Amino acid sequence: MQKSRSELVWLGLAAILAFFFVRAGIEKVIGEPAALLPFQKSGLPEWTVYLTAAGEFLGSAALFVPRLRTLGALVLVLVMFGAAVTNIANGDPQYVWTNVLLGAGSLLLAWQGRRHLPDRKST
Repeated sequence: MQKSRSELVWLGLAAILAFFFVRAGIEKVIGEPAALLPFQKSGLPEWTVYLTAAGEFLGSAALFVPRLRTLGALVLVLVMFGAAVTNIANGDPQYVWTNVLLGAGSLLLAWQGRRHLPDRKST
C-alpha cells in the first residue's frame, strides 16, 4: 500500500516526536540525574517518574497506530503540560519552550489522527 505524501509527513512528525519522548523515558528509567532533577526539585514521589516514562513510551508507540494516534498524542500533550507546570514551579522557565514545542507537535498529530476515529452520528 502506497502512502500519500501528507501521510509520510505526519509519519515523519510522529517519528521525530517519538524519538524525543522515548529518549526522555529511557533517561528517566535508567536514572539519568538530569532527567530526575525536576521531579526531585518539586518533591514529587518517585513513582511519578515511572508514570511519566510509561506515558512517554505508550504515547510514542500509539503514534504509529492510526486508530490510536489521537489518544497517544493526547497522552503526550498531558505529559508536556505536566512538564511545563513543573518547570515553571521549579523556577526553570527556560525549559518550557521545549515542552511547548513537543506539546504543539503532539497536538498536531492528535488533530490529524481524529480522521481515524469512528463517526459518532446520533440516531
